[in-house]
Amino acid sequence: MTSWIDPAENTDGVGDGQRTLNGQQLAGALALLGSVDPVCAEVLTRLNLRVYPGEAGDRTAYVVLDVHGVSIGVKRRAAGLYLHADTTDTDDRLIAFEINGGGETDHPTS
Repeated sequence: MTSWIDPAENTDGVGDGQRTLNGQQLAGALALLGSVDPVCAEVLTRLNLRVYPGEAGDRTAYVVLDVHGVSIGVKRRAAGLYLHADTTDTDDRLIAFEINGGGETDHPTS
């Protein structure tokens, strides 16, 4: 059986050790467990997941989810949570986000 996780890529110090799982692979893997809701399957086929090893002092690996033209990265650092949103591939000028149910806060992208 072929592995559904790509081998690590070497990008000259940026992202060394990256592992990727693309949407087709993820949807295929989940389909092995049973039927997948069509709405979920559509989103899954457009989703990419990248995982980078943690750096010194991090408590977890850095995980990046690419979906709807946006990249969302998250990792747990020793001092707290790091969250990154990258919308450079979209024409979005505003991100509305919410933390712990505290209500939406608008953040300009530029």
